[in-house]
Amino acid sequence: MASFNPVLKGVKIIIAPFERCLNCRRNFDENMKLLKRLSKELNSLKEDVELRTSAESHAGTMQTEEVKSWLEDVQRINGETKAIEQKAGEKKFLSGAFLGKHVEEKVVEVKAFIKKGKTFLGTVKYFKYIILGGGVAAGYAAREFERQGLKPAELAIISKEAVAPYERPALSKAYLNPKGAARLPDFHVCVGSGGERLLPGWYKEKGIQLILSTEIVKVNLGSKTLISAGGETFKCQTLIIATGSTVIRLTDFKVEGADAKNIFYLREIDDADKLVESIKTKKNGKAVIIGGGYIGLEVGAAMKINNLDVSMVYPEPWCMPRLFTPPLAAFYESYYANKGIKIVKGTVAVGFNSNENGEVTGVKLKDGRVLEADIVVVGVGARPLTALFKGQVEEEKGGIKTDGFFKTSIPSVYAVGDVATFPMKLYNDMRRVEHVDHARKSAEQAVKAIKASETGKKIAEYDYLPYFYSRSFDLSWQFYGDNVGEHVFFGDNNPLSPKPKFGSFWIKNGKLVGAFLEGGSPEENKAIAKVCRLQPTVDNLDQLKKEGLSFATKMK
Repeated sequence: MASFNPVLKGVKIIIAPFERCLNCRRNFDENMKLLKRLSKELNSLKEDVELRTSAESHAGTMQTEEVKSWLEDVQRINGETKAIEQKAGEKKFLSGAFLGKHVEEKVVEVKAFIKKGKTFLGTVKYFKYIILGGGVAAGYAAREFERQGLKPAELAIISKEAVAPYERPALSKAYLNPKGAARLPDFHVCVGSGGERLLPGWYKEKGIQLILSTEIVKVNLGSKTLISAGGETFKCQTLIIATGSTVIRLTDFKVEGADAKNIFYLREIDDADKLVESIKTKKNGKAVIIGGGYIGLEVGAAMKINNLDVSMVYPEPWCMPRLFTPPLAAFYESYYANKGIKIVKGTVAVGFNSNENGEVTGVKLKDGRVLEADIVVVGVGARPLTALFKGQVEEEKGGIKTDGFFKTSIPSVYAVGDVATFPMKLYNDMRRVEHVDHARKSAEQAVKAIKASETGKKIAEYDYLPYFYSRSFDLSWQFYGDNVGEHVFFGDNNPLSPKPKFGSFWIKNGKLVGAFLEGGSPEENKAIAKVCRLQPTVDNLDQLKKEGLSFATKMK
């Protein structure tokens, strides 16, 4: 029998309580970490529930007493959890003994409240990626995701419209043709850039969920939570904001009679369908186009091709003043006048007359004139759809501020197209661009950046050359670069020429920074794009005018 050793026995007596103390401390530390994690989850859930109840209030339904009570209890739990954390810091190694039971109880309580809170959200649809908006940018982003590698059910596109993404510029061009008019599915993306047409079946085949006819009314960018007008909840890891723009309406300014029937705006396919129907109903009638920009010029031409008596009204001294110089504008105004379109400049619409059926009959101008009208189309501009994100994300120049990868100030949130204000590398400043070309390219850049961040690869920052174009009647022009500085006109701008070809260069600080060309061939259009990218030095403006288009075409 082994002899008794009082020294060893004493060691055992000392070690056993010490081990129990260490285990207690370890359990306490683990429970505290768990409590902090659960508290964070509970508060994120609280934000989502508040978002949901706010959306319900927006829809006209009331918050229930049960939800109110739950939100109040979450506030109480937050206070109690903070108190526990504070005491744990004060007690240090004695915390386990004094607070262990309280922490365990609080963990159980928080878990129960998380379970209860989730019932208020209903079924939450989770995706790895969500594109908010179903316009051009959404379609091109979807194609780039598929190119970069995408698993089924990872991506969803949520769109207010009822159809898959389509090439929006078609609405003011071929869609309004009286013969051979463009119709879906012919102009689904990505045909506008010469790519494959992505029909609704393509998205299904690739495992991309198209969530159509769904308006998102509340967004929490921090938790990537979206609530629809119908009460659905969506969450994701990465969000791409591609909400685009909405038209500026005369009713926004309370213009008298602006809510009359047959006053149209052109932004979505539903708008175009209604306008086409009205053209048929008001055959050979009178159309008034309000605005002298893209929509005004393109729709004005389309109305004339449909044999309507067309008048165009705009307040500026010439059409499309944001881009056109007086010599450029003079050609288009004369060309339109020769087609029989009446142009009324330097005044605005201040009201509308209508008949007993509520249909527009006349446009009242500020100068006192009244233009007869069976159809009115308004094209006075657009504004980016950013209201859902106000106060949540950094903004600049009317849009959501992004970097050269279209990342916003919120982690894993990107913004593309009309809503994004991004660094224009070529000119070293921040810009927001409303054009289909930028919508396509920014969407592709954002997806490349998302995928690069996941794989650790590097990609180049966005390096965009501004590009705009238009087609009306037999005319077709393209513009590249920046329309700042001195301008030099060249070519034949006689509106009676069978094939007019002319353009303009813009020179700033001795460098060619912009170029416009009407009637150019594909090769010539590429040449003016190239010269705007290169920004060559121009020493003699008279010589540049003499050389004209050849200055660009001879550039190597």
